[in-house]
Amino acid sequence: MREFVRSERGAVSVYLILIIVPIFLFQAVLIDFARMKLAEKETETAVKAATRSVMSSYDKELQAMGLYGLGISQDKTDALFRNVFASNLSSQVSAGAFHYVDTRPVEKGMRVTPVYTLASHVIFERQVLEDMKIKAPIEFTLEITDKFRKSGTKAPFHLGSQFSKEAAEIEKLMDQRESALDEAWQSSEELIEKISKNHAYYQKRIKELDELAAQIGIHTVDEVRNEIENVKNQLRSIQDSIRDLDISIAALSQAGPDGVAGIQALAASKQLLASQAQVVAQKLNELEALLQLIIKYAALLAATKLEVQAKGSEIGQFQQTIEPILRLAKQRNDEIRTKLSGINQSSVSGTQGGTSGVYEVFQNVPVMGDEYFYRYQTAIASITSLFTAFQEVINSVYLYTSDNTSKANLANNAYFSESSEFHKQQSVLEKTRMDKNEATSANKRQQKNKIQAILDQAKQSIGSCSLLSTISTDNELYSRVQGDAGQTAGEKGLYQKYREANAQDTTIGSEIAYDLEKPEPVSFKAMGMLEAFNNAAESMRNELYVNEFALTKFNYRTYGLEKDPAGQPKLSNELVNPGSHKLANQEVEYLLYGFSSCGANISSAYAEMFAFRMAIRTVEALLDPKKELLGIGSPLLVFLAAAAEGAMEAFQDMNKLTKGESVELSAKITTSALSLTYKDYLRIFLLLHSNNSKLMARMQALIELETGKDLVQETTYIQGNGSSEVRLWFIPQIMKLLDGTGLLGCKVQGNRCRFSSTSAVAY
Repeated sequence: MREFVRSERGAVSVYLILIIVPIFLFQAVLIDFARMKLAEKETETAVKAATRSVMSSYDKELQAMGLYGLGISQDKTDALFRNVFASNLSSQVSAGAFHYVDTRPVEKGMRVTPVYTLASHVIFERQVLEDMKIKAPIEFTLEITDKFRKSGTKAPFHLGSQFSKEAAEIEKLMDQRESALDEAWQSSEELIEKISKNHAYYQKRIKELDELAAQIGIHTVDEVRNEIENVKNQLRSIQDSIRDLDISIAALSQAGPDGVAGIQALAASKQLLASQAQVVAQKLNELEALLQLIIKYAALLAATKLEVQAKGSEIGQFQQTIEPILRLAKQRNDEIRTKLSGINQSSVSGTQGGTSGVYEVFQNVPVMGDEYFYRYQTAIASITSLFTAFQEVINSVYLYTSDNTSKANLANNAYFSESSEFHKQQSVLEKTRMDKNEATSANKRQQKNKIQAILDQAKQSIGSCSLLSTISTDNELYSRVQGDAGQTAGEKGLYQKYREANAQDTTIGSEIAYDLEKPEPVSFKAMGMLEAFNNAAESMRNELYVNEFALTKFNYRTYGLEKDPAGQPKLSNELVNPGSHKLANQEVEYLLYGFSSCGANISSAYAEMFAFRMAIRTVEALLDPKKELLGIGSPLLVFLAAAAEGAMEAFQDMNKLTKGESVELSAKITTSALSLTYKDYLRIFLLLHSNNSKLMARMQALIELETGKDLVQETTYIQGNGSSEVRLWFIPQIMKLLDGTGLLGCKVQGNRCRFSSTSAVAY
């Protein structure tokens, strides 16, 4: 055994075996490893090819709208994916021939998962931007941007809008001031009237008290009552004496002739007593009358003191009412002065540019001096104070002697004289002020009536949707797009469906509402549109592209009526023909305003367009204001006069625009010729009211209405998953050991290795 171990025979063979076997094993593993990597790459390539092939089956009808969505069902999608995936694996090429890598598809390992659809606003907007990134800049630049940039409208638009704002602010302050002054003067006249009545009343009362005091003299009630009691006792004594005489006379008359002399003597005494009784009775009557005068005087005196106190409270209440109103009027007057100072400084510095002429009206705005309010408040306070002094005099007087009567009359005349003098001077000022206000108000009403007459004509000229559309089922179509009030929970409109798909509220309607009802609000809102247009951000690229998509893929009121420079109808360069859509000549208006009827959308577009044209024409009128109006000092009147002129011109412009004709923006504002059509104004309004989320939901609803394609099912992003396997040629157990290292990229199962690959593709 030891010899066998130490024997050297066959050493070379063993050595070779020890060297060759590892090399063979290494080569075997290396060959299978290389085959696995080739199979892995082949699987990835096949999945990507299959996924791209699936996405090539896009919906041709949506593609005409510039949108891309998968145009085949899920079953067809899966079948196409399997076929293309299998066709790109080596085992399917030259079947039966030798393949270094015989990759085979795993039937249950292939699937296609849709991820995003055209219902998503993010996806929808991305496709719109992709479609419009070349067309929209050209269209918008040629049609709007360059026109306005070269026309020089920015400064006049800004100035016209600014003037309207400043005129409204000044006019509001003036109205508040004048209203306060009117209220103060009304209360002042009531005060003066009450002062006049009080003066006459107390003049008569003082005279009456003076006369009573003269009749009473220095007597008091107690003195008179004591004296009356004494006189009554005296009268009773006389009456008792007369009765005694009557008894004595009756007794003497029975004595016969002897009692005649006694009877005569007693009769004479009785007659004397009767005379005395008459005198005493007369004195008693006089005393009782005097007592009544004293009582009347006391009652009248007490009543006068109480009345004066009550009247004093009334006069004081007038002062408490008038003074706060005057303070408010003065505050508004100060605000007017401050506001005018800022406007004038701005005008002097040149920021008002070409409209400096119309700004002359601000120099004529009436501003009251502080002295006016000081005199006014001082006079009211003086009247109240003098009446308080009169009240104190009345309260201090108990006996109206000549001196006290004179003192009371002087105090009574003092507040009356102050009141009369104040009324004499202030009434002239107030009448002048109110007459001017009334004349200005009448002029404003006249201008408003002119504007209202034009607005009434404009409302009549909006037109009927029956003339705009040949489709008799507009209401049914809008019910499908928007839904209706009587719908059940499961029967929502298309607009609501796409809002819900993007987790947004489903409220039907629009925040944008334009009407032609009241002259003044319409005029100011029109001027605000110019400022909004000037402030529209130039960086709103996405909004502009989405807006241009709406204008190129959908129809509007004048679609088909507009002419090119050669006088021929403008034709659409798009693959889709908006003129053939179910909702004829109204789609962009619906996209913009979102109402559930053609009439509401068309009317809103007409009203807003009229307002925009009215604003431009008003600016033109403000550039050449009527000189006679500037001197009145009412910025609102100047603005309304310009607005009345602008409304008339705007009405004529609208008649042309709704016929598809273009209208020159302005001959006075622009430095170069600039004409815009109905479509151009819709473009402007889409910019002003940019709200992409609602706009896209409405576009999606119209697309489904027109094509019948449910965009919720129109896939734009898919994920393809494919699995394949390849047979291991050499030692599977060694490859199994390598499986856990992550080097292979596959899963070893028996003598085969399985690969899984994923590919995601989007339009």
